[in-house]
Amino acid sequence: MQTTAWPDFLSGKHINVYIQQYLPDTKTPVKTKDLIDYCKARDDNFILYRDFPLSGGKAVYLSGDTSFKPEIVEGRSFTREDFEKQMPVAIIADYEWLSDKCIIRDGKEYILHENNEYEVIGKFKSPSRQYLQEDGLTMYELVYDASYFVNMAALFETDLSTLLNGNYTIDAKEKSMEFLNDFKTLAGKINPDISIDLEEVEVVIPVNNTQRLLRAINYEDSVQITTICFIISFLILLNIPSITNYWIEGREKEISERMLSGGRPSAIRNIMLRDYLLITTIGYVFGLLLAIIILQSKAFSFIGTIYPAAVISGYITCLLIGLILGFISLTIILKKNVIIPTRE
Repeated sequence: MQTTAWPDFLSGKHINVYIQQYLPDTKTPVKTKDLIDYCKARDDNFILYRDFPLSGGKAVYLSGDTSFKPEIVEGRSFTREDFEKQMPVAIIADYEWLSDKCIIRDGKEYILHENNEYEVIGKFKSPSRQYLQEDGLTMYELVYDASYFVNMAALFETDLSTLLNGNYTIDAKEKSMEFLNDFKTLAGKINPDISIDLEEVEVVIPVNNTQRLLRAINYEDSVQITTICFIISFLILLNIPSITNYWIEGREKEISERMLSGGRPSAIRNIMLRDYLLITTIGYVFGLLLAIIILQSKAFSFIGTIYPAAVISGYITCLLIGLILGFISLTIILKKNVIIPTRE
């Protein structure tokens, strides 16, 4: 059986928690400082994260011997002293695009997180391992490793004085629930109205070939690839009118013969559009079958998965554009009553 590899050095025995407080009804809110003080008072080993999905980073507090062991390629990782002295420090992944976003001042590098500057003390190797699904567990959404970590206990008064809100992850292994329950008791004494909800742990979906390809390139390259795909799609859609008109012009002689035989313009147009629909559908089906055969042969393993929604939307888009343009072209030709002499 395949074993799940959890992101961000988690053990798989962690729990996810959503904390929420409301103002102005909350007279004595639980603050970030209360959580940090609680962490400092505990002697066990644990990892505590706060997730910032929009920026791709996490605030972290570490205690004791944990599985948080990033592969440092430059500088150093967090130390116990960093948390005890509440140092505003961070470690970042060795992505080029992330380094470009950092601020250089007095020979030091800083990353801006939640409007606060953290000194970059180390860079870790960007994760490239493949996450696997564990049998018997329910799959939820795809989870990625954080691109940077900042010290949750950093001495920013404006930050530590904020209300405790957001998504948190607790990994104290077998003691994760004990950690949560003890904090719930403390938080409830400060603010009886605080909401601390336990969420189901997200199981990581297996990474496919497309995701491995995207992780192998940096951010700028992925933007360029997206731009190229957009241009290619635009050019394909742009060529549909030319292809449709070329196909109709090639059948002008047949249209003239049908009109000479007494065919009604509406009936002739319907026959032409029916043929166009049939030819387009057959061509699309054969092209799709060929793509599936190529993917199954694994000759181009980086291409990834064929998504039915993308196939259907692409087919409908191309077909509608072709039918609309074909209808217009046929209407013009029929109105002009084009007669091409038939050669025997």
